Amino acid sequence: HKKKRKQMSFGGGYQGGRTRMGTKVHLNLYDLSPANDVLYTLGLGFHHSGVEIMGVEYSFASEAGVFEVSTPKQAPGARFRESILMGTFDGGQAELNKALDHVRQDFGPDDYNLVRKNCNHFANALVWRLLGRTIPPHINRLADIGVCCSCLLPKQMIEQAPVGDPTANTRGGSSSSSSFGRIGSSSKVSPAPTVMAFSGKGSRLGDTVEDSTIQIGFAGRLVGRSQSPRQDDLVDRREKARKAALARLERTTQMKEQPPQETKDNNS
Repeated sequence: HKKKRKQMSFGGGYQGGRTRMGTKVHLNLYDLSPANDVLYTLGLGFHHSGVEIMGVEYSFASEAGVFEVSTPKQAPGARFRESILMGTFDGGQAELNKALDHVRQDFGPDDYNLVRKNCNHFANALVWRLLGRTIPPHINRLADIGVCCSCLLPKQMIEQAPVGDPTANTRGGSSSSSSFGRIGSSSKVSPAPTVMAFSGKGSRLGDTVEDSTIQIGFAGRLVGRSQSPRQDDLVDRREKARKAALARLERTTQMKEQPPQETKDNNS
């Protein structure tokens, strides 16, 4: 009887390790915000991702650059959602190191950008290098949309990675921007100050305003204040001038309407 040959595996074949069929590549996807519970159904979401190969997860962050984590499916400040099998490639650690060295040239410690070059861009580049395929487009769709309005985003927000190397001593990735309302974040956000937009009384066209001293800020004080004595005197002078002009006009009209007197002949 022939003995059934067992499948050879190295480094945990069922957990992203190397098997006779090739080396498995998993994409580990995380949620950065509770809003993903709704956005994910719409093909959107605030996501962090890492590429798991042979029991090690690789990702990218500001200041840390490309880093690896020996405990996959765990990321500080993020919630693990799912692991997607992207495929297998021929080779092992040597081929993986070559791919990582190639990708690191474009993903250095100072190259991070939230909308143009984030952890999802890195995952896509590494998966493409190993398998010749891209990650699902919905994972980084919000970043693609954000490129159109990146000039409106604060520089600190764009250059700060939400998730980084947990073993790094630098602030670059281990702590993150609070713009996503990160899961697990305990920091309190102070409420915005209340601004009184309008404190006066409004009126519609045609309404009669009885109180002429309504004040609506500085403009209300200018409009609602009573006229000064100087203004009253100017009005009186104008009224007197108008009456005098009307009187002159009336006299002139009467003189034109009177018939001319006949001249007496002295020789008669």
